[in-house]
Amino acid sequence: MRKMASKMVAETISKMLIKPSSPTPESLSRYNLSYNDQVISLFYGSFAVLYSNTGHEISTIRQLLQDSLSRILVSYYPLAGRLVENDYIHCNDQGAEFVEVRVNCSMNDILKQPSQLQDVVLPPVAHAAEDSLVVVKLTHFDCGGIAIAVGVSHKVADGCTIFEFMKDLADSTRLPSHSPTPLLTSDSVFPHGDDVKIIEPNIDECQNYVGRRFVFSAEAIERLKSKAVESGIQKPTRSEVVTSFLYHCALVSTRSVNGGIPRPSVILPAINLRQQLGLPNNSVGNIYTFFCFINEDEKVMEFPEVIGKLRESKLKVKDISKEKLTLGEQLEEMKKSLNEHNISSFDLYLFSSLCGFKYYDLDFGWGKPVRTCAFQPRAKDAMIFLDSQEGGIEALVTFEEEKMAAFENNQHLLSLATSLD
Repeated sequence: MRKMASKMVAETISKMLIKPSSPTPESLSRYNLSYNDQVISLFYGSFAVLYSNTGHEISTIRQLLQDSLSRILVSYYPLAGRLVENDYIHCNDQGAEFVEVRVNCSMNDILKQPSQLQDVVLPPVAHAAEDSLVVVKLTHFDCGGIAIAVGVSHKVADGCTIFEFMKDLADSTRLPSHSPTPLLTSDSVFPHGDDVKIIEPNIDECQNYVGRRFVFSAEAIERLKSKAVESGIQKPTRSEVVTSFLYHCALVSTRSVNGGIPRPSVILPAINLRQQLGLPNNSVGNIYTFFCFINEDEKVMEFPEVIGKLRESKLKVKDISKEKLTLGEQLEEMKKSLNEHNISSFDLYLFSSLCGFKYYDLDFGWGKPVRTCAFQPRAKDAMIFLDSQEGGIEALVTFEEEKMAAFENNQHLLSLATSLD
């Protein structure tokens, strides 16, 4: 049992493993990790959708979800297996974890405390190698409202895969005859490597950082787009303008906490490679890479310059061979560029956009969600973007405490974004 506030308690009712409804053939027992999978550390990427009173008993909802999960794990059979070192998944049908939690408050009460929402409805971020690769968490509130969260190990799935899995879970719950058709790429896109080292930051090193949420309205994003067009950028995307604006604000905050002294920095956005590689969205795995540009001038770049550099770097990705698109290769290229510019100390800004994934359309059989929720990035200077319910963008931002204090009081930022924490 875990206390969330003096009058709020989240109680774990049950935990169990849900196995595939039919066994995985022995011939499919080994599923190799791709090179991209191998370099990523162990943590769950998780998302939740919240629904008001569904009109169903919680026992009915529980059974519907468990049956649906069991059915779709037949198609997603590697996710019912277990990791073997940093090498492959043993597809042994051990199953996915299903957790049920009861909270002694109404859903509206927790929505009024957004800083606690993630802790209440999402699975824990960290996991061990022997843990389930998937966690489905059902949280129910006194008012009859529920939250359904899905956590999938980032070791085997990126944001696109997690959304597709969650969509199949919703479709199968609503329509039991639904038959998922995931494309299990294994190491066919990025071949498996030998003795590959994990290069992404471990979340255990990030305990002194704080997370905040900022929402940009559709109107604010249009204002940023107009400013980008004025500076010569053709058809700027929502993610491009929000990334550029937040990076500029972060540079201002860094300078203020460093006594006016700027630092070199690198901006490192993630990019989904499925379209570039001719793969459908239901391709399972970590099929993404990073691109970067280096701000070596140690200055606070203004928004128009940032978005110009961002677009220029992004376009270069199209000319990179598939062999050079892995996370490891791209980070090595970044290190090489830093060495060429004699930069040894710098700030690294990580950006990941999950905009376009229609979480607000997920229908388990009781309509569309009233709220969505995603895990807070656990790395320093990291930001994740999600679509907001009103057509804007919700940015989940993680900084060191001192830097966040300066950032969330930046009046330029607050003129276009609203803090939700």
